[in-house]
Amino acid sequence: SSVAISTSSSVATSSSSSVKTSSSVSSASSSAVGGGKCQYIVSNEWNTGFTATIRVTNNGTTAINGWNLSWSYSDGSAVTSSWNATVTGSNPYSATNLGWNSAIQPGQSAEFGVQGTKGGSSAQVPVITGNVCN
Repeated sequence: SSVAISTSSSVATSSSSSVKTSSSVSSASSSAVGGGKCQYIVSNEWNTGFTATIRVTNNGTTAINGWNLSWSYSDGSAVTSSWNATVTGSNPYSATNLGWNSAIQPGQSAEFGVQGTKGGSSAQVPVITGNVCN
């Protein structure tokens, strides 16, 4: 399998005139059956914290039934809360689907989110690995 890494950035200003940046890194490859793409996207960040969205996209031809992802931060960042998944661990972190978002049909995505404290001056974008990140 191959791994493709892409990065993109965008800048938007909020009403408080502080600058927010968003970036994403994707780890993906293709597979005829059950091929998935996993992305970690920084949704928002501020002086000491961040929120991020983790997206699992089914690029295969059959449904994904259940997913389990993991990641770790190398800069001391830490997850403080999450939604739409069961997140466990403490660097490395693991996330598993909930009952209602376990099945991902071909061409569809499931997302969950985390909030945390930053270990550096900008929010780190870790590589997501797991049973559906082919």
